[in-house]
Amino acid sequence: MTAGTTSTTGRPWAVAVVFFVNGAVLGNWAPRIPAIRDALSLDASVLGLALAGTGTGGLLATPLAAIGIRKLGSRMVVVLSAALLCLAFVLPAVAGTWWMLALSLAVLGGADAVMDVAMNAQGVIVEKRRDRSLLNRFHASWSAGAVTGGLTGAAAAAAGLSVVVHFSLVGGVLLVAAVVAAHFLVRDAPTAPAEPVSATPRRSRVPFSGALALLGLLVLVAALVEDVPQSWGAVYSTELGAGAGLAGLSVVAFSSAMFVGRLIGDTMVDRFGRHAVLMGGALLIAAAFVAAPAVTSPYVAAAMFAVAGLGAAPIFPAAFGLAGRLPGIAPGTAMTVVSLVARIGVLTAPITFGTLAQLTGFGWALWSVVAAGVAVALVAIALRRVLAASPSHAS
Repeated sequence: MTAGTTSTTGRPWAVAVVFFVNGAVLGNWAPRIPAIRDALSLDASVLGLALAGTGTGGLLATPLAAIGIRKLGSRMVVVLSAALLCLAFVLPAVAGTWWMLALSLAVLGGADAVMDVAMNAQGVIVEKRRDRSLLNRFHASWSAGAVTGGLTGAAAAAAGLSVVVHFSLVGGVLLVAAVVAAHFLVRDAPTAPAEPVSATPRRSRVPFSGALALLGLLVLVAALVEDVPQSWGAVYSTELGAGAGLAGLSVVAFSSAMFVGRLIGDTMVDRFGRHAVLMGGALLIAAAFVAAPAVTSPYVAAAMFAVAGLGAAPIFPAAFGLAGRLPGIAPGTAMTVVSLVARIGVLTAPITFGTLAQLTGFGWALWSVVAAGVAVALVAIALRRVLAASPSHAS
């Protein structure tokens, strides 16, 4: 791949394909969790411990993203991490024990974490060079991948296709797509001292440090919202009586609604403001699961997850978009910090929710998502105040 093969402004469709590949891998994984659980005879608490391998690997690998982007550029990091993600996708299918499952998910989670930062860095670069809002659309592509993956995974489960064959076929196809798209990604611009530290008033550093901390807190809590459908949606549906094919419906509903929310996200942000959309989405998440303890139908459960997906849609695009624009902090570094904290959430969410589900049942455990939604809304309010206190901030 030579320098001449990429546009100086980048190809938005290529970034969108990369986001799609990442979402499709995780989307295919979620509907097959019940099959892997049954094959290993795991209860909810042990399954939660194994699923925490994803967060552990992501947490350990995320700092490598900033180093890799600084040394190689986000484009090359996307290529390498996408290849590892697609190849490592097969590992959970061949795990023979819960700890082997945890280790395989750690590799998968590590590749996902590095790719997450690198592809968002590419998204911010292209967005800046095109001088238009694109990040919600890129995340919508991720959701489209998750929906496609969820439908593919559900169909594979319904057809009785072995997990190994399923994951091998999907991983190969997505690897080819990622390699083709990578050919059209944009090279990072050299790090420019456009905003030297001396040009920023000393007292203005505190609000932005506070903003980065609040962004981290926001994604830490929001990680629970996005992890529950992916890790537990299919399992929860089986508890409500869903069969193998129907079990993935909650995952698909959540991802489909998130896709729709992200398609309209840029328009909503332009009209109402980023923080208003954040707070509205967070409260919608909370409202989605208020009645969860009384739900007995997998179809109603899917509807709840759809409402939550619509509310969750703007959270991570907003967090990465803000992080990539904080003055005085390299975008790759700021986004790595945000992603690292999110991975802590991904690490703790499966264990926390699995333990709650074991103790109280899935319906009552879903009230933790209600609490998470309220918490995100409160953090969004605090974040708006901190950013408003810094006149040099550009939204």
